[in-house]
Amino acid sequence: MRTLALFLLACVLTPAVYARTLPTDGNELLDACGTMVDLSDNQSAATSLSNERFTEKMGQFNWCAGYLAATQDVLLQNFVNLGVMGMAGVTLAGPDKVKHYAFLSLRGPCIPDNAALLQLGRVLIKWLREHPERLHELKSVLTMAAFTDSFPCEQTTSPKEPAKLTTGKP
Repeated sequence: MRTLALFLLACVLTPAVYARTLPTDGNELLDACGTMVDLSDNQSAATSLSNERFTEKMGQFNWCAGYLAATQDVLLQNFVNLGVMGMAGVTLAGPDKVKHYAFLSLRGPCIPDNAALLQLGRVLIKWLREHPERLHELKSVLTMAAFTDSFPCEQTTSPKEPAKLTTGKP
């Protein structure tokens, strides 16, 4: 228990940025969020690190936690915006198939409200490790692909129907 308390204290006291550049692709995302998952699973590993390495690892940990929290916020805001658009009677224009895929893109994945950041980190890391051929892609593209595969939404329209913007959150 004392080790956990010291670890959490170190998380709070460590700066949220680290000396390296911020992750932009899947390789760097795997490194940063892999650190978050690894340190969460093996908290005692942090005690064997030098001060410089500990600061770097905690920076990665904090960056990943912030990135995942921001991703959750953006997805929630997209859902709210779609609801407002539906209440206002806004519809998507274009062929039905295009409207359907535009709606799915705007809606994004359906991450459960009670999903913890560590769970999201585990899902992301697992998906990245299962798709090494895509690690050169942008982190945002890979994050959405991982979460869409792992947290699919219920089908609200078929490709033959126009996309409806008024949907309940799953």
